[in-house]
Amino acid sequence: MTKTRNVCLVTARGGSKRLPHKNVIDLGGLPLAGHSLDVALKSGCFDKIVLSSDDPEILSITKSFPGVELDNRALDLAGDKVKVIDVVLDCVSRPEIEKNFDTITLLLPTAPFRRPADVRGGFERLDRDIDCVLSVTDFDFPPQMGVQLGEKDALVPIFDPSPLITGNTRSQDQAADNRPNGGFFIAWIDRLKENKSFYRGKPRCYVMPKLNSVDIDTGEDLEVARALLGAGLIDLGR
Repeated sequence: MTKTRNVCLVTARGGSKRLPHKNVIDLGGLPLAGHSLDVALKSGCFDKIVLSSDDPEILSITKSFPGVELDNRALDLAGDKVKVIDVVLDCVSRPEIEKNFDTITLLLPTAPFRRPADVRGGFERLDRDIDCVLSVTDFDFPPQMGVQLGEKDALVPIFDPSPLITGNTRSQDQAADNRPNGGFFIAWIDRLKENKSFYRGKPRCYVMPKLNSVDIDTGEDLEVARALLGAGLIDLGR
């Protein structure tokens, strides 16, 4: 396969609500968004790495990561209702990206424990027969046993037939299912522009360990991540 030209985009807006200033909060000696930049650089996969933010404090962390470029995000792409795919599609629509690169990789700051080896593993699974490779991990609890709350908090099974009704409630008897973990999304730029989504077309999965799939959106998530670091269960040497 001909060598591809790969651009990495780390998206880190400043207006997080559930965990204010989330992207610059210290985690193991790096600001949260810095973990994604560190992994991008150490993976050796990218010809260009870009940090996109509307916040000068977030953009300033690139001083510790030589070679990372800044994208001062337009305010109309930094609001609460803007989806991250909108930011990615804006990036790949730029002539300097579209003409010079084959793939784009999205690294979300909320997944700080993915490893350079995971990113490299994603690229090893990428070929022109598919549109995208995205990272997944296994569910903490079998989704087949999920329920919704109905009227007056009535228990309403999500699946039909539900193991809760059939009596097959041993978790080890349920099919092993996975979920996207936000670790990375690698896509061919031309396919992404057609699909306008990482999930449409022909995506392929790369399975990551559960401990490396911590997603930080709340203060509680942050404390869990810090506890894993404190227990020596995560190696930031990557």
